Amino acid sequence: MASKPLQWLQQLQDSFVDSTPRPGLHPIPNSTPLTFTAALLPPLTYYLALLLLAPPPPLVIDTPPVKVLRNLLAVIAGILFFRLPLVYHVPQSIGLTYQLGLIGLYGGCRVLDAFFISPYLFRHVPRRVTYHHTLRTESPEPVARAKAKEWTNGGVPDPFHHAGNRQEGNKRMDTGDGGRFRGRAASVSSSYGTAMSALRKSISGPDPVPVLETAVTESGWPMTLLDRAAWALELELSMRGVGFTWTTADVRHTRKTWLPTVQNRIHSILVHALPVLLVSWAIIRFIYACYILPVQDSSWEAYSAYDLFDRRLPLDLQLLLTAALGAFLMAAFSFGHSLFAIMLSPLAPSPLAFFPPLYTTRPWEITTVRKFWSFGWHRLFARLFLVYGIWPGEWVERKLLGKRPEQPADVGKVIGAFLSSAFVHSFAVRGVLAGNWRMATGEAKFFALNGLAVVLEGAIIRAVKKSRARRGHPIHMWYDTVVGRTWWVTVLLWTGRNFARGWIKSGLVREMAFL
Repeated sequence: MASKPLQWLQQLQDSFVDSTPRPGLHPIPNSTPLTFTAALLPPLTYYLALLLLAPPPPLVIDTPPVKVLRNLLAVIAGILFFRLPLVYHVPQSIGLTYQLGLIGLYGGCRVLDAFFISPYLFRHVPRRVTYHHTLRTESPEPVARAKAKEWTNGGVPDPFHHAGNRQEGNKRMDTGDGGRFRGRAASVSSSYGTAMSALRKSISGPDPVPVLETAVTESGWPMTLLDRAAWALELELSMRGVGFTWTTADVRHTRKTWLPTVQNRIHSILVHALPVLLVSWAIIRFIYACYILPVQDSSWEAYSAYDLFDRRLPLDLQLLLTAALGAFLMAAFSFGHSLFAIMLSPLAPSPLAFFPPLYTTRPWEITTVRKFWSFGWHRLFARLFLVYGIWPGEWVERKLLGKRPEQPADVGKVIGAFLSSAFVHSFAVRGVLAGNWRMATGEAKFFALNGLAVVLEGAIIRAVKKSRARRGHPIHMWYDTVVGRTWWVTVLLWTGRNFARGWIKSGLVREMAFL
């Protein structure tokens, strides 16, 4: 019996040193297995450059020789990041090879942003922000304030709002048969209300801590070498800019907020993320095993992505698999987010322990494609899409239409954001599709079509509102939410088939199904 665990450990060790690509992995031709040194050098060089990026003291930081050294380190770090997915692959995993593409592209773009775009184009070096939380007593917000906040929460109730049971005073009951009947009905209604409240409580979990939050930009910091080392580490690890003036819009919504506790995180994993992961994984595995497995070991050229997805799966299973893949990814991000929040919670009040909600609106409250991508999905790449997609898209629209800087350029903003996302994801999946750009266009189509859907729905919503106002009808009708929910789900599932098609061809679905 003892030999079996030892054999398993030996097989695991051998898999880490085996350079043979796992079945189903088709890396970029002539790429080599990732080495420890190749994986370590890009973030390490980036960190050394960040040590010299923080503002003075000491004053030597602002001298030309140090700036030249800093920029040289940044250029090397950027090249190493961009080179990572082009030269290397992870032979043990299709998913890790895919992630290598995201890491390389994200890291290289982040370096360019931090050391060249922000400092030289916008004269901005990220400053550290400290968050101060004071306990508050929950109270209903004024209607005007709630309406003013709609852009921050998707126009829906706060996902962390927990309403307690209402305790009503005893009321005098009528006498007679009618009174007794109403008394029994009230008793049943009260029991039902109590049961539903308990059910909602078990699903929502422990109450987060209601706080008032104040964010203060630190000046004159970092002071010591240790402070500078902490500044560099925190900025390097903060994808959403938490703890810095780079904070993305989804993180800072209002001073009135809630701090999830460790108990909230555990509850989220056990009650929300884990069940969704298991159910969606079971669906993915079942569909793959029944329909794709028989041809998974055929030659690479034998079946195209359309052969594997469109011709082997009926339409209903295509949509089901697409939904399962989306749910799996959403739950996996939530699981990882909560897990890291639990592990790093002892570091509080350091920004490394601050994990604002990853999703700010629940899926069933979403009514447009725009709200899904703004509030229902994570925004870990928000800064990248802002710098390389939104800002250029707005600039192009203003140039083409002659708009002034203060005028909105929403179409350029949306198209720029989705096109940058399309390129990032296509670049990553190309690394597991033998470097073939044509086969990697599935994810590009998915994001490009969603961008067009956002522009289209915005135009339709504006036209409908104007028409209703002109006719004297209410701006919002009772069926708007039904139409909206049907619309965004249909768009995500139908266009998501492009995403799923590429993931099946690349072998990512096979690895997710453990087959």
